[in-house]
Amino acid sequence: MDDGSETCVVLLLGYPGVGKRTVGLYLVELLDGVLVDNQLINIPLLTLFKWDGKFPIPMEIWERVKPIREAVLGTIEDLAPKSNSYVFTDVLKLDGEGARHYDRIRSLAQRRGSLFLSVMLDCDVEEQVRRIDNPDRVALLKGSDPEGYRRHRQRTRLFEPPPEEVVHIDTTEVGPRPNAQTIYELLLSRGLRRPSR
Repeated sequence: MDDGSETCVVLLLGYPGVGKRTVGLYLVELLDGVLVDNQLINIPLLTLFKWDGKFPIPMEIWERVKPIREAVLGTIEDLAPKSNSYVFTDVLKLDGEGARHYDRIRSLAQRRGSLFLSVMLDCDVEEQVRRIDNPDRVALLKGSDPEGYRRHRQRTRLFEPPPEEVVHIDTTEVGPRPNAQTIYELLLSRGLRRPSR
C-alpha cells in the first residue's frame, strides 16, 4: 500500500504579475520547502544591466540564462537534501522550449520520488497590469512596464500542462495566503504527508 509522498515539487505557472511568487512564498511556509522563483535564475544576468524592468535588454540574454537554470536544477537533483520540497515559478510560452522545461521539472520530481503538481494561476488582465509597476517587482528586477505587459499578455500564449497534472486558480480576488492553503490541501489530498517541523 502506498503511504504517500514525503516531498513535493510544485510548478506555479502564469503570466507575469498574476501572483506566482507571492503565492509561492506562503506555500513554502506550509510545506517547510524552498521557493525557486524564476528571478532567482535571472537576477545574476539582469543585475549586470542595472535593469529597471522597463528599458529593453538584449534578447540574447535568455540563452545565457539556460546554463544557470541547469546548474540550479542539477544542484537540486544531485546535491540538495532529498527531504526538501520545492516550489518553482515560471512563465512558459507555448513553444518547444516551454514544453521541454515543463518536462524537465516533472522528471526531476519523479527522480526525486516527489509528488508533482503544476498550478496555472490567472487573474483579470486589469488587475494583472495594476500589479506590475510596484516597488517589490522593481527591487527583484522583474518587468515593471504595465503597458508592455498588457501587450505581452495579448500577444503571448502560454504552455498548458496536461489536464491531469494541472489545477487552475484565479488570483483576481482571492489573496495569496488562501490560494496557497488551497494548493497545500490539494497536495495532501493527492498523497503528500504533512511536514514534521
